[in-house]
Amino acid sequence: MLMEDIAQATGILQQLKALGVGIAIDDFGTGHSSLGTLSGLPVNKLKVDRSFVHNLLESSRDRAITTAVIALGRQLELTVVAEGVETAEQSDFLLHHHCSAQQGYEFSAPVAFAELPGSIERLQASLQQPVAAGATRH
Repeated sequence: MLMEDIAQATGILQQLKALGVGIAIDDFGTGHSSLGTLSGLPVNKLKVDRSFVHNLLESSRDRAITTAVIALGRQLELTVVAEGVETAEQSDFLLHHHCSAQQGYEFSAPVAFAELPGSIERLQASLQQPVAAGATRH
């Protein structure tokens, strides 16, 4: 919807950003997410689409696209979020390529709003537990 009138969208996004609202481009690399559009929008984050993360370890093309998006985001000083991380191996690959913001079933299944406080407490408790030498925490 925003991409139909990019000038109007940019104005609205700039107003939101001025209010302190963080703005992310979801599913970057698919659909209307072009580099020309990206350069003109006041965004804070890029999200690597789950379709690239899903086959990350099996597909050299998906690895190339994912690492390119991460590098682009870093060069533009944006946070890059990988969607659909389902395994520790995917997470490790992303961490190795400097993508520390990740979401997916590797960390948690979707949580109902009412269950959110308990889920956050469990996650915080698991993060406070010591990690064995040589192990990684996800």
